[in-house]
Amino acid sequence: MSLRYLLSIDLGTTAEKCVFYDETGKVRAEAQQEIKTVYPKPGQAEIPAMQFYELTCENIKKCLYTSKINPKEIACISIDSLMGGIIGIDKNYNPVTYYDTCMDTRDANESDYVLKNFGELVLERNGSYSVWGHKLLYWKKRNEWNEIRKFIQPSAFVAGKLAGITAKNSFIDPSFLSFSALSNLSTSEWSDELIEALNIDIDKLPEIVKATDIIGVTTKKAAELTGLAEGIPICAGCGDVTAGFIGAGIIKPGQMADISGTANILGINVSEFKYDKNVACMKSPVSNSYYFISNVMGGRTLKWFAEEFFSEKREESLKTGSNIYGYLDEQVKNISPGSDGLVALIDLQGRFFPPDPSMRGLFVGHTWSHTRLHFYRSILEAVAYDHYLTRSIVKKMFPELDLNLVAAIGSGAKSKTWLQIKADVLQLPFYILERNDLSTLGAAIIAGLSVGLFKNIEEASERFLSIKEVIKPVKNADKKYLKYVEAYIQSLDLMQEIYKKIFYQ
Repeated sequence: MSLRYLLSIDLGTTAEKCVFYDETGKVRAEAQQEIKTVYPKPGQAEIPAMQFYELTCENIKKCLYTSKINPKEIACISIDSLMGGIIGIDKNYNPVTYYDTCMDTRDANESDYVLKNFGELVLERNGSYSVWGHKLLYWKKRNEWNEIRKFIQPSAFVAGKLAGITAKNSFIDPSFLSFSALSNLSTSEWSDELIEALNIDIDKLPEIVKATDIIGVTTKKAAELTGLAEGIPICAGCGDVTAGFIGAGIIKPGQMADISGTANILGINVSEFKYDKNVACMKSPVSNSYYFISNVMGGRTLKWFAEEFFSEKREESLKTGSNIYGYLDEQVKNISPGSDGLVALIDLQGRFFPPDPSMRGLFVGHTWSHTRLHFYRSILEAVAYDHYLTRSIVKKMFPELDLNLVAAIGSGAKSKTWLQIKADVLQLPFYILERNDLSTLGAAIIAGLSVGLFKNIEEASERFLSIKEVIKPVKNADKKYLKYVEAYIQSLDLMQEIYKKIFYQ
């Protein structure tokens, strides 16, 4: 009997990836292309919506061509995507708006309005303050509003295009709801109370479905564009963060994951819904558990710093095909913990939790003896300090949780220097898996569950996961960092009013 294949598609901040897995978890084909974000002006960040679908079609075609996989042996398609923005579509499922990203602060006034007037209610119901729900208020003031039938996520946009559905059949899975400001996350439903309070037209919102629900099958048109067969089941899919957690095997309370890409996220699985203003609570796409997460744009800040302050090395690495970040890791690994007294704030265009679009970057404590390498290391350390803060918050809410190891996910998992810093600060081992793009792995597991290829999530996780290496903490190394952790947390609080004066004037 021929193996059955699972096609997983990951729509991330910087890349679109297509990966074909077989039933044993082995990769049979993969392709990816860069997703280009447009920055028209400071504080603006948008992605052309059709780019998600066009890159997906191209990459599927590449995978089928190079692998010679029989399209008729594909059991299911699952898509995950970035979670912090929205796309407005018309009745025929065509985009009316660009993908309005979480980095775009044109909606700062709407964000501030929702936070000041309904912030606590939003937090109590959704497990998070608004990340994209207030964007509906922004678009309500724009000419495009009347043409928009639904607001959806990129994963639903691509899945819907492949399945040929219309706006009335649009959908969203519960993993996206925490950022909506419009849900009751504990019951995975839209909140009539919040929808009425914010004066949102409920008809603009998609139907809430399970991540494993089949929303349609590939159409003839999609087959022609991609090389796929007609009639392949497509499941609803979920957010990229939660897909990554599933791919890393973070499925039981107390298990943790560190996602290091453009964003840096610490996720902790918990057994029940709770909320705190400094973290977000997300629903698992495959169980009744939840995830608490923090989010800082550390990877994006590292990219900015490397481009602006190591431009010559970056140009050299592009010519030679080497890795600028690997070079920098080697250069900074012997700098003293705490970067010789230098602490970085790395939220260069706003902070997610609690939401504050006015937050900007800062280096505290630099002297004439500091070099640009110290500054680079301080950015790496700032992510570890933020993780320390997140763990402390969750431990206070769930004191019984046994937090004893962390799965390393994303491109940042390639950095042994960065993982060692995090392991030392948290005094926890970090395990590296054979694959670091675990969102595609999680999406494949969800695809398999959707069509009954796996009995349950535990069986699928055991079948697909493979640990490559463990980074162990140096005993008591955290003691050298603790005063800098405290300085980081205090600096976040002290700078809030100053940044608001700069931003809102």
